[in-house]
Amino acid sequence: MTGIKNLDKAPKMPVATKEEQVAAMQAVFESGDSTLVAQAIVENYENNALHFQNMMNETILEAKRANEEQWDDAALTARGVRTLTTAEKKFYNAAIEVTSFDGVSALVPPTVYDRVFEDLTIEHPLLSRINFQRVGATTAWVTRKEGSTAGYWGDVCDDIQEMIGHGFKTVDQGMFKFSGFLVVCKAMFELGPEWLDRYVRAFLMEIIASELEKVIVVGTGNKQPIGMTRDLDGAVVGGEYPEKAKVALPDFTPVTIGSQILAPTTKNGTRPYTGVTLIVNPFDYASKFFALGAKQKDDGSWSYDNFAVPGLEVVQSSAVPLNTMIAGKPKDYFMGVGAEAQLESTDVLRMIQDQRLYLVRQLVNGRPLDADSFTVFNIENMKLTRVEAETPTP
Repeated sequence: MTGIKNLDKAPKMPVATKEEQVAAMQAVFESGDSTLVAQAIVENYENNALHFQNMMNETILEAKRANEEQWDDAALTARGVRTLTTAEKKFYNAAIEVTSFDGVSALVPPTVYDRVFEDLTIEHPLLSRINFQRVGATTAWVTRKEGSTAGYWGDVCDDIQEMIGHGFKTVDQGMFKFSGFLVVCKAMFELGPEWLDRYVRAFLMEIIASELEKVIVVGTGNKQPIGMTRDLDGAVVGGEYPEKAKVALPDFTPVTIGSQILAPTTKNGTRPYTGVTLIVNPFDYASKFFALGAKQKDDGSWSYDNFAVPGLEVVQSSAVPLNTMIAGKPKDYFMGVGAEAQLESTDVLRMIQDQRLYLVRQLVNGRPLDADSFTVFNIENMKLTRVEAETPTP
């Protein structure tokens, strides 16, 4: 297998996010030192190349081990290797035959991308809870108008047409193009269709996950989905929806939870409370909510994420800004994913010898179903008060 460096001892660190890389480059440009700028560009390039190389190297080593130890189906499934459909096998075998995706991208079956989104919902808690749907390039969402009546009483021959215009609203929603790169070296095509599929799905999941989670949380609506933190009723400037005003959360006591977190999910009493999800940054979870959900049992052992509130769960997402909490029902966020994705070869960049970049394009759009689907809280000064600590006076 040529073209693969021995990276067994290379550090297994995640590649920096796009925002981190941009911020780092801005810092060195502002310094005005051309040497630092050049060093930053080279370092950024090498770190990305090493990260992608590690992913390929690990897949090759694991495939070799599986072959030597003759792993059974259960062992392969546990490591993300799945049984392929006839169409998927045809696609990967065609790519293996020419050691490239060039000329065979038209054969890529939609199930490859379907499995990527299935993997996303398993590995990323927030993505597993929102309303993902396969849609066309253009679509219209029909939702009930807030406070409207869905049914009418009257005589048998009364006109009921007002339901059509007044009971529901139609949201015409186009799609936006999401693009990313897939890096493949020639040695990957020697692994066979099942392992090549495993690598492709893992790589696509990595480049899609962070960006999807980001726009679901804070997307501006300008050539991208509208995030949970955006105000659908606010003035749109330059295509961007304004951020929602944050509600200061003073503590985490039953009175505050009930009035400020649970009550809004009932939409002013028009629907029952059936649960709420709190979405927070991992740092805020560790520094605030972990202690709030910890409870010592009578036998001295500890249990965690016990908030003593029916239907309340806490989900972590690095896309949420620090000192911020989003409360609502994730199913009230609709994410439409185009029925077809495109895989195209590109000569824009060859990172190192025997590696090739492919451009992946997917149509995606999303938005909260209603302007009040999610409430955004400022938890910077939230007192760390346990729910159980507030006991009513007899």
